[in-house]
Amino acid sequence: MLPVLVAAIILAQPPQQLISFDSVFPYTDDASDAAAPVEPMNVLIREESVRATVAAMLRASPTFRRPWARIGRTSDLRVVVTRSLMGGWPAAGAVTRITRTAAGRVLAHVEIGHAGDQITLLAHEFEHILEQLDDVDLAAMAARSGTGVRQFGHAQGFETERAIAVGRQVSGEVLRRRGRREF
Repeated sequence: MLPVLVAAIILAQPPQQLISFDSVFPYTDDASDAAAPVEPMNVLIREESVRATVAAMLRASPTFRRPWARIGRTSDLRVVVTRSLMGGWPAAGAVTRITRTAAGRVLAHVEIGHAGDQITLLAHEFEHILEQLDDVDLAAMAARSGTGVRQFGHAQGFETERAIAVGRQVSGEVLRRRGRREF
């Protein structure tokens, strides 16, 4: 079974609107999503090994292609993906730090640790970015039971069932494609 993921999202300014959701956001499958570029202009992946993993995810996972295309089409969003050089956490997992500028731009810094399944972690963290694009009020949801959101620590970190489910789904799609030797 997959190891337990450790992820957090840090909010500089929490969104104001409360949106409820099931575990996974229901995306529609349209042809434009499948043609998403490997690295859109608003996404910077600093390491070639991570870039290669994302390319493999895009080939194998329709679940990952849809949010990847949506992120690429969001003009007021900038995403930077790096490998964590720190010892300890998030070396065993991943973390996404979200900040919002006064002008309304969203900046997402994704750090992927050296341990754990990179595919699951990347899909999981990109889903956290979508939660912010959807204006999900994580603090309000974590304050209520049964919402699929929980807060941990005093650093305003949150975990969501939505991101966990997407990470597992994308990983499964990639593994199935590898099993068919079409990868």
